[in-house]
Amino acid sequence: MYMDDVGHSKAAVQLAMLVNLLSIGSLMMVMPLGPDLVRHLGMQANHVGYISGGATLAAALSMALAAPWLDRLNRKQALVSLLTLRFALLIACALAGSAEQLILLFVLSGLVAGPMGALLMASMLDVIAPTERGRKLAYIGMGFSLAAIVVVPLALELALRWGWQAPFIFFGGLGLVLALLCHFLLHIPVNRARPTGSLLPLLKSPLCLGALAITALQLFGHFLLVPHLSNYFQFNLHFPREQIGSLFLCGGLASLAAMRLGGSWIDRGQAPTVILLSSGGLALTTLLGFAIPSGLSIYLIFVLFMAASAVRTNSSMTLAAAIPPPHQRAAFMAFQGTVSNVAAGLGSLFSALYLSSGADNQLQGFNRLSGFYVVAGILTGVGMCLLLRGIQRRDAASHSAGITTQAG
Repeated sequence: MYMDDVGHSKAAVQLAMLVNLLSIGSLMMVMPLGPDLVRHLGMQANHVGYISGGATLAAALSMALAAPWLDRLNRKQALVSLLTLRFALLIACALAGSAEQLILLFVLSGLVAGPMGALLMASMLDVIAPTERGRKLAYIGMGFSLAAIVVVPLALELALRWGWQAPFIFFGGLGLVLALLCHFLLHIPVNRARPTGSLLPLLKSPLCLGALAITALQLFGHFLLVPHLSNYFQFNLHFPREQIGSLFLCGGLASLAAMRLGGSWIDRGQAPTVILLSSGGLALTTLLGFAIPSGLSIYLIFVLFMAASAVRTNSSMTLAAAIPPPHQRAAFMAFQGTVSNVAAGLGSLFSALYLSSGADNQLQGFNRLSGFYVVAGILTGVGMCLLLRGIQRRDAASHSAGITTQAG
């Protein structure tokens, strides 16, 4: 039985969205904060990828290792405990006296964030009835775009006014308040029976493997560039530090608008058009903005980059959601999330190893990484078109089989 109290259900969804917003936002904010960490903590500019990549990989590893044990725990108690630890570690980052200490503490917070996120999603599946999951899980997923719009610009403004430690203290404190609210307001059913079954047949299917390969290539390529964009804009292109918050705000707003537009096109059966426009537009923007800089406005380049990237990501997630049968959707999405985290973490770490810092902290090698991203983006677009065709053929075959069975 799903939660009968509508008020409790709404409160749970609101809390989950806020937790998602803060958790993702606190991970995202360290990338544009990179130049501040370089100036005030002595971190090397090309090492910013280590802090985000290490935390992302730690989250993926802990989620994979904890998966067999999570269902044995009391969901609410475990979730509140992990929330408290996650954001306490975030506050502790403000006490770091060196770049190495900050990286260690932030990676530890990422280690806790993995099972915390898995428990949060499992709790929401317990609370939300199947007929309402699509809309409400999409609402919870808004935390990603809202993090770019709200958390990142606010973190940059806090760091500008009160030092690099301020964002860690502020958002860590908000996280602890959320943990307290979850303790009193979150109602989760206990000892729910859940369907069991092997995922191996699904994970061995060509469609599933193709979707996971596309996800890995997409996230790996994306995180070759994203952790270093703020450094590149400020140190290579001399973009004013005071305008970085506004730049990321514009990028986040463009992402939200583009996702809504792209989603409506996909719902109207225009998925191939959305895939081609987003993949082609992203490749062209990266080519002219980063690989072969053409002198275009940084605002224009970044807004187009964020918008096209958001639409492409949303398109790939929509395609992937059509692959598993209904009773395996949550498990498949969790597994895809692990692949996403690993690929993103590896991309961040690889770029940190590949790039080097030149005079005045300028990033050397960023243009070549951008060229690779262009190639990866084109391959991703081709792969998504092939995946869409495979799903359509499978659905057509299933429909034909159903008609044959009825006729027989």
